[in-house]
Amino acid sequence: GLSKQLGQFFDATDNAKKKLQKKGITSSDVNKISMDRFAKLRAAADAEEQLKAFICDPRQSGLGPSHWQTLLKIRREVLQEKREAEAQARRDQIANQELMITVVGIAVLLVVTFVGCAGYLHYMGWLNLRDYFP
Repeated sequence: GLSKQLGQFFDATDNAKKKLQKKGITSSDVNKISMDRFAKLRAAADAEEQLKAFICDPRQSGLGPSHWQTLLKIRREVLQEKREAEAQARRDQIANQELMITVVGIAVLLVVTFVGCAGYLHYMGWLNLRDYFP
């Protein structure tokens, strides 16, 4: 329905804006890339204007300007929630990496301690490692 189309439209607009913001293009044909980006930006802006006109015109959609503002408000809220979820995912990933580093560090310390103790006991003559490792 209309909500699915609106979602697809805003997703496409957001993806186009993200692509426009990407850097690192090292091409000799900068003018072509610039015009292409400009055309895509213009097309996205035109599509958004058409959608706004459709929603704001009560004869076409049965809605009005207040619905457009409500839609924009909801969209901002959803984008904020998405950003927060992405930030939380990054924080969780960092926490998991730190946990893994801690676990590996503890395991290495335990192994080194065990080997050191076994070596010390062998050195003192209280333990003959050759009995266990022929």
